[in-house]
Amino acid sequence: MVFNGILFNLECFLFVTEIRAQLVEQLKCLDQQCELRVQLLQDLQDFFRKKAEIEMDYSRNLEKLAERFLAKTRSTKDQQFKKDQNVLSPVNCWNLLLNQVKRESRDHTTLSDIYLNNIIPRFVQVSEDSGRLFKKSKEVGLQLQEDLIKVLNELYTVSPTHFLASFQTERRSIGLFPACC
Repeated sequence: MVFNGILFNLECFLFVTEIRAQLVEQLKCLDQQCELRVQLLQDLQDFFRKKAEIEMDYSRNLEKLAERFLAKTRSTKDQQFKKDQNVLSPVNCWNLLLNQVKRESRDHTTLSDIYLNNIIPRFVQVSEDSGRLFKKSKEVGLQLQEDLIKVLNELYTVSPTHFLASFQTERRSIGLFPACC
């Protein structure tokens, strides 16, 4: 019976050690998740920052293109006759196309501003919020782990007393019942 008590103590010790290792592994996983999410949010910020830059460059290039050809058409004699031509004239179609390009340029400028002033700051906010949540989760997890280890250690400490009392009770009960036949 003493051997069983020692065996139980060893099993308890191994169990507590295994639990402790699992808890440490869980915290490592939480840290890795946090790092991955922070990296993903950083990548998204970089992506939209670059996309905003590209949209702005595209907008400027469209604006330059439209201005260059508008200046060119203003200097031609065809512009003087514009009022006299019908609605579907090539000059009117050309002017509509150039005005459409200017609108498209403004749209791309707006899109760039949305990326820079709305989307990227939101990713920053989400990243900060995620960091705070992971930090709080880790603190709570650590506290719960400490409490669990404390309870397991108390159980580990109390178990030899339990086994000793159980062993003594068993010895007494054997002494009370004489061996039969």
